[in-house]
Amino acid sequence: MQMTEQIGVVGAREHNLSGFSVSLPHRQLIGICGVSGSGKSSLAFDTIYAEAQRRYLESVSPFTRHLLGAVSAPQVDRITGLPAAIAVKQLVSTPPENSSVGTLSQVSDLLRVLFSRFGDYPDGQGRLLASAFSPNTVEGACPRCAAKGSIHEIDLAAAVPDENLTIREGAIDAWPGGWLGRNFRHLVEAMGTDVDIPWNQLPAATRTWLLTTEETPSLTVNPADIRDHVAREYTGKFRSARRYLLDTMVTTGSETVRARTEEYLSNDVCPDCGGSRINPAALSVTIGGANIAEVATRSLNDLAVSIHAAIAADLDREHNTAKRFSAATDDAAQVLLDELDKRTAVIERLGVGYLPPNRSAATLSPGELQRLRLAAHLHSGLHGMVYVFDELSTGLHPKDTDHLFTHIEALRDAGNTVILVEHDMELVRRCDWVVELGPGGGARGGQLMFSGPVAQALDGESSTAVRLRNEAPSEPWRAPEEFGDWVQCTGLSANNLGDLTLSFPIGGLTTLTGVSGAGKSSVLRSVASLARAAGASPFDGDEEPQTMTQAVVPGSGGGRREPAGAQATGLEAFDRVVSFDQSTIGRSPRSVIGTYLGIFDKIRSLFAKTPLARSRGFTASQFSFNTARGRCPRCEGLGIITIDLVHLPASSGTCPACEGRRFTEETLEVTVEELSIADVLDLSIDAAATVFAERLGLVAHFEVLQRVGLGGLLLGQSSATLSGGEAQRLRLAAVMRARKRRERTLFILDEPANGLHPSDARVLGQLFRQIVDEGDTILIADHNMELAAGSDWLIDMGPGPGPDGGQIVAEGPPREVATAGVGATAEVLSDRFGTTGG
Repeated sequence: MQMTEQIGVVGAREHNLSGFSVSLPHRQLIGICGVSGSGKSSLAFDTIYAEAQRRYLESVSPFTRHLLGAVSAPQVDRITGLPAAIAVKQLVSTPPENSSVGTLSQVSDLLRVLFSRFGDYPDGQGRLLASAFSPNTVEGACPRCAAKGSIHEIDLAAAVPDENLTIREGAIDAWPGGWLGRNFRHLVEAMGTDVDIPWNQLPAATRTWLLTTEETPSLTVNPADIRDHVAREYTGKFRSARRYLLDTMVTTGSETVRARTEEYLSNDVCPDCGGSRINPAALSVTIGGANIAEVATRSLNDLAVSIHAAIAADLDREHNTAKRFSAATDDAAQVLLDELDKRTAVIERLGVGYLPPNRSAATLSPGELQRLRLAAHLHSGLHGMVYVFDELSTGLHPKDTDHLFTHIEALRDAGNTVILVEHDMELVRRCDWVVELGPGGGARGGQLMFSGPVAQALDGESSTAVRLRNEAPSEPWRAPEEFGDWVQCTGLSANNLGDLTLSFPIGGLTTLTGVSGAGKSSVLRSVASLARAAGASPFDGDEEPQTMTQAVVPGSGGGRREPAGAQATGLEAFDRVVSFDQSTIGRSPRSVIGTYLGIFDKIRSLFAKTPLARSRGFTASQFSFNTARGRCPRCEGLGIITIDLVHLPASSGTCPACEGRRFTEETLEVTVEELSIADVLDLSIDAAATVFAERLGLVAHFEVLQRVGLGGLLLGQSSATLSGGEAQRLRLAAVMRARKRRERTLFILDEPANGLHPSDARVLGQLFRQIVDEGDTILIADHNMELAAGSDWLIDMGPGPGPDGGQIVAEGPPREVATAGVGATAEVLSDRFGTTGG
């Protein structure tokens, strides 16, 4: 094979890569596999893609190249035969609140232009710009609800439930507790209002003002003027109950606080925009008799057809009358309509055409999100490129994965080189070439175990080869059990759930399976909401894990709880509900794994106790990259410099001052076990455990991280870079450390096995077994057949996605579901159990 026919990687040393060399053939499907932490992403993304990006950026203007002086090359001797590359990584952040199917697919942009140029306007109204049809612009937002879609107003009866109480006794229940509530009471007393007479005896004007005024006066509270003990004089700002509640809804990040606040507010659909969030002027413009909000409720499959037909009819009618449209306008309409047809056609082929543009992205399953993002690349029509995909199978049922793979093969057949970083052995087996890294994760990984055609890999004896040959264990890791107590939920109707009834055992592991979009995530959100309503308290950790977002009514612009028709029995058995979705943990690059369980705090204290640190007067804060004392002043402890290229994506590179080590030289001179604080941050969880676990009394902390499959991750790795599955497992580790044995907990997890090698998924399953053996209950949605086969109860949803889903097609112990042969999951499980569906 000629060098021009392959990508040659020589001396790859990025992260834990051992300096190996490997050649990858062009115009082939290449699967890179290995256990978690073995170096797959380091090779594919941090070496191959990073070098392609660096070369591209070197081709820009001299001024831009001057800015890129801080962008370093990946740790590799050389890479030959490398064309331009496109990377499609896992979505490691929650979509923005205003993100929707329409924005992700870019269909909304096309609709706005079409309505602006070809919509039917009311008589006398001038043509609106396309931006006027967007709720996310000043000119497009509904002024009545500020583009929220709903209007919150204070419920006066709920705000003051007992009018016989005095203000001092807490008559205004809507005010917060603690110091802020006492402050409001002090301010009211300082204004001269009697806080010791019953609420119903205060003047009506005073009561109305205290509950609803928009005024926020600042007053001085003098200890001599109020009965409550106040240490000294202070100035405070008064807010009415209504103003406090509305401000809290906007600013709080706590699900618990938000839920309490909602108890005192009504939530009505905005009368001006009908929940669409768009200004009334834009809503008066129609195509085919429907405004843009009404069109956005149609599925992507139907939308293109109906818009195309409506505009074509309007063009014909206008040409035959006033000749309003010119030939150039005809051409513009055709270009826009062709683009709409192409985009929706790709989305339809990927199996998510049932989604409407107004569906909130926050309510989509991981598989739906993955395919919408992929649609943009399949639509591009590029060739001669290198595509690098990260866990393409994420969020997809094996049936979905099989369908999706045909489109990936089309990318290869168009002359592209496609690299898949993948744990799904079914996908790897269908590749042309396979690269296996290992043998373990972290310090035990980074070695090239195999590179060659898949047919040769099948003859090997590695764990990957065993998986490639589908030699999975025939028996699940958990034997069937009988359960006496069950949870039953009825009337579930969020998104595509149609008055669904669902049951699962208390004290067992239940797995929801089914094709992407079947309604699994909607079930989890609904059960979590019902559990909280039944009295189970949400988990609050040191760094509060985000609970699952509520299901969103399309077009409402806000969340809602499961409707009143939903009921449940059995959920009152739980003291606590722990419900995690695919959202990230870190809100900034400064949030790292080592700080999440408090491990790094103890390590910093250990460094501060060394003789050298004491002689220099260093405290523990000297070894924190979040304080100015010991961190690098150039990058402020981040280790990287980010450059905004304005018209190009922002580019990041190693800080030239500290060379990525985050700290000043004098800080790095302090060592423990010959390791500087920067060296410690570069340790994997597994490696750090051997050095610090016993010494600092952190054996349990490290053990729980290893048991949830995070041993290969680095202590200093930003938690914002974790995949959805990794973020959930890190939260799970926090819960395992914080939970009280006497509490009965319901764990609700959405695809926790994301990003795990099959062997690692089995370890996670063993952890789940221990949790339920201790009396807790687990309800998960996952496509991992290892977890599905080892569950106590399996609920397969479908039969299809979107409107074709939302039903239970099979349920029972996994082996019985496999034997029955009903549903998409039964076919996969029958191979695992060696059964034949009947």
